[in-house]
Amino acid sequence: MICLKRLIQNEDNKSKMRTRIHLPILMLFLIMTLYCYSGGKTINEDSNSIDLVIKLEDISIGGTLLIPTNLSTKSLVIMSSGSGPQDRDETLEGFKIFKVIAEHLASKGIASFRYDDRGVGTSTGDFVNSTIEDHAKDLEGIIEYFKSSKTHHFKSVILFGHSQGGILAGRVAVENKSVKKVVLMASPSVPLVEVVTYQIRQEYNGLEISKSLIEADVAAHNKLMRAIEDDENIDQAYHLFRRTTESILYKMSLERVEDSLKIRQKATDKANEFKIIYGLPSLTSFLYYDPSKDLEQLDIPVLSLFGGLDFQVPIHQNKDRMENALLKSESNYEFKTFNHANHFFQKAITGQREEYANLDKAFVEGFLEMISDWILS
Repeated sequence: MICLKRLIQNEDNKSKMRTRIHLPILMLFLIMTLYCYSGGKTINEDSNSIDLVIKLEDISIGGTLLIPTNLSTKSLVIMSSGSGPQDRDETLEGFKIFKVIAEHLASKGIASFRYDDRGVGTSTGDFVNSTIEDHAKDLEGIIEYFKSSKTHHFKSVILFGHSQGGILAGRVAVENKSVKKVVLMASPSVPLVEVVTYQIRQEYNGLEISKSLIEADVAAHNKLMRAIEDDENIDQAYHLFRRTTESILYKMSLERVEDSLKIRQKATDKANEFKIIYGLPSLTSFLYYDPSKDLEQLDIPVLSLFGGLDFQVPIHQNKDRMENALLKSESNYEFKTFNHANHFFQKAITGQREEYANLDKAFVEGFLEMISDWILS
């Protein structure tokens, strides 16, 4: 899911090469003819891994099709990754999340396709300036390719979305009748703006900052996001953000008398960074989008997976909203919570992002089997 610290780091690191930042987005159809370049390699005697480049209307999407020799279902699982420009394996902290899932599915006779986001790997296009509609068009185009392909024909698909990829899956599933099931892996059901404000509060855990000052900071973020969204009162919101940040930095200072000029500069730098981040098309088109509205319209089975130690898409913020939407839709749904799982569904100790890199690059027990069993049921 969105990580504000990582957003800022990416902005700093990549602004020199036209900036690349987080957040996949969603919606709409395709109007395209598709061409596929492929080269295959066998990963074992029971499945075939085929690299594809699918040409859409104005970009190309590269990905890997993994087909078991003996199929247990005629549906193809298409995987959409979480926030940020991700590769087809959704490689995060050295953990190739989608690759491991795809290989497990293949062992159970389930074919899958995972793909590079725009501007990553063999996919063309500009991620940071793409919108919710652009990413939905990409997924629609992928579905259409497999429906029309004579070489790799799949009439029906199952959409699998991790984190924000789940928002994309829900959006496309509402309109596309080829989608027969949806799997949501740590997927939010609230607008991104609510996730952002939740994570801002989380950043203050363990720090001696008053509730009133924390809430002032949350309000400053909210006002800056809304001002940029509406293109009104941006300077006013920016200056409020800077002043609030300056107050917090004074409180957090270990030295009673820290150089005030240094603190002011830090506050200005942070305000500038977030003004850029909250102005990125890949974020602004996503901030106020409500994924629960799509879930309310689904009429296909849904499997939703939660991590008990997920602090990026926490159960308490998302599960009830999702369940109420699915109850309204009267969809056949199933929820499963893995008690000791983080946002990547690794077995975690705290669930905090800081420990991700030190954990085993493996899923919690029963996670993979839950997905394949549900698909085949």
